[in-house]
Amino acid sequence: MFGYSKFKIGLICAIMVLGIFFALPNFMPKEMYNRLPKEMQSWFRPITLGLDLQGGSYLLMEVDTQDLIKEKLESLADLTRSALREGKIRFAGLSVIDGHMQVKILNSAQVMAARDLIRKQDSAPLDISADGSLLTVSYTAEALDQMKKQAVEQSIDIVRRRIDEMGTKEPQIQQQGIDRIVIQLPGVQDPSEIKAIMGKTAKMTFHLVDEETTPQAAQMGKLSPDSMLISGDETGYIVLKRAVVVGGESLEDARQTYDESGAPAVSFSFKSMGAKKFANATRDNVGRRLAIVLDGKVISAPNINTPITGGKGIITGNFTVQSANDLALLLRSGALPAPLIVAEERVVGPGLGEDSIKAGTTACIVGLIAVFVFMLIVYGFFGIIADLTLLANGILLLAVLSLLGATLTLPGLAGIALTIAMAVDANILILERMKEEMAAGITVPVEVMKRGFADSFSAILDGQLTTLFAALFLFWLGSGPVRGFGVTLGLGLATTMFAAIFINKILLIAWVAVKKPKKINL
Repeated sequence: MFGYSKFKIGLICAIMVLGIFFALPNFMPKEMYNRLPKEMQSWFRPITLGLDLQGGSYLLMEVDTQDLIKEKLESLADLTRSALREGKIRFAGLSVIDGHMQVKILNSAQVMAARDLIRKQDSAPLDISADGSLLTVSYTAEALDQMKKQAVEQSIDIVRRRIDEMGTKEPQIQQQGIDRIVIQLPGVQDPSEIKAIMGKTAKMTFHLVDEETTPQAAQMGKLSPDSMLISGDETGYIVLKRAVVVGGESLEDARQTYDESGAPAVSFSFKSMGAKKFANATRDNVGRRLAIVLDGKVISAPNINTPITGGKGIITGNFTVQSANDLALLLRSGALPAPLIVAEERVVGPGLGEDSIKAGTTACIVGLIAVFVFMLIVYGFFGIIADLTLLANGILLLAVLSLLGATLTLPGLAGIALTIAMAVDANILILERMKEEMAAGITVPVEVMKRGFADSFSAILDGQLTTLFAALFLFWLGSGPVRGFGVTLGLGLATTMFAAIFINKILLIAWVAVKKPKKINL
């Protein structure tokens, strides 16, 4: 019947059995599921509920691009200072003020040469204006837009890595507007630890200590342009060389460990190039102090007793195990290009999530029961076959969502409810076509069913495709919950086609094989 071989029937049945198996975690009691081996739970898992269904935390973080621009200009000022000295161009008053850099060229004949030299210090386009011998340098609007875009993209990547390191399950992280990032953390009722981790840029650099200048002299203004005055919780104020020996971007790994006295510490290792720079710096500066600067504060400044050539080191200080773990996590995940500021914070209680689940589940169950009763009244026994097809469709959809590790939100539940309507529509088309064949004088049951499926296929396919296009556009143009609706709707259409065309036929084949009917009552 229908030209189905035993192999094809077996394959369809096997797919249905697998669907039941992978959908099973969604119906298991939580205590029973938690007793399963952890290795099994990594692939045999229920659908994860979103923030609106299980409660959790919502954070809207704003990327402080003003701080990023200031840092870029300060870096440009350092490069400009060195370049002007090498070019033997005398200058004064080099400073960064209100989003631009200013420098006075003492010899007016060298103004043009100074402009050309400054432009070479940064690949980004610069806007340089001259008022006599006073040069004002700023980034162009195009360069600023590009910096902001890159900063937000990089921040999203680093935020995701940090949250993943903390073990938070199924976070939703996406860009909102030009410079904002939305972080949704299902199941997290206290986001204070997340905020603390996200609020640190974790920019780490290594600098040699300026042994020739005391902090007291630096505070009185006697500070070389090549040095800077920085404070530390343990070191107090200390004068460091501006030149970075090696930066945090060269780190390969960082872990919480213990020092020789058993106190918590952080061990780190460099990538090959960073290890080489670190080895050269420690070899050339034995006896001097090397300061470790994190987010503008000195966390330690130990003596270099011997060259460190292994590319590994340890950071000691007044750490607890938790603070050492947090620092190691920050260093592993990388430094944020700019600080993140909490613009909005909301906590969704689990009670609200439970209400949403109950309302969504009730809507699906009521809709399903109404469909079942309608099909039974209108189509009798064939309505029961259609109802069983609907159940198979729902099981397959749950299995696919579980396998993909999808996060189900309230709009996703709406997509599942709509899938039920689309699925029964396909079954109605098949049954109505069978009625038409019987009205045309076809009485052999097998022939009626064959023609019913064949004649309805194009109409079913057209209906599913038009809805699929809408689902694809929702996924492509939408974000967050809108995408969730598009995903569940699109997957539901795929399972609907499989159930209506294949599962339905298998059930009818089984009925014909057992009952061997002489006619069909529709």
